Amino acid sequence: MKITKVRDVKTPTRGTEKSAGIDFYIPNDFPGSHWLAPGQDVNIPSGIHVQVPEGFALIVMNKSGVATKKHLQVGACVVDEDYQGEVHLHVTNIGMDVQELLPGEKLVQMLLVPVSYEGIEVVDTVSELYPESTERGAGGFGSTGTK
Repeated sequence: MKITKVRDVKTPTRGTEKSAGIDFYIPNDFPGSHWLAPGQDVNIPSGIHVQVPEGFALIVMNKSGVATKKHLQVGACVVDEDYQGEVHLHVTNIGMDVQELLPGEKLVQMLLVPVSYEGIEVVDTVSELYPESTERGAGGFGSTGTK
């Protein structure tokens, strides 16, 4: 995947050779420290433009340490292959404490995921949509049990 940097920011990295996620960092020109109150969100320009490969999307995911220690959760999550703007890092503080965001910190990880561009076809009835019953059928939450 090709990138270009338009701000002073660390190049995205993988934690290990086999890490699925590519870590994105808060730019170094992010204004000092930034405090994020409970329930507050922030949309940080990443300083990175990406050329997402054909047939893929870049999906923004939580980093486990950021999610469990700082209680920050990702908001906006999809970078489409035809997007040509600067990627932004959107997180919300879902915890009970104010959290500090610092320049240079890892904030989110992104996964390069294949995408199907199959079209949408509207059918007239549910029985036309599902001509055969499955074992689960229309069973929703908890329908397969909890143990």
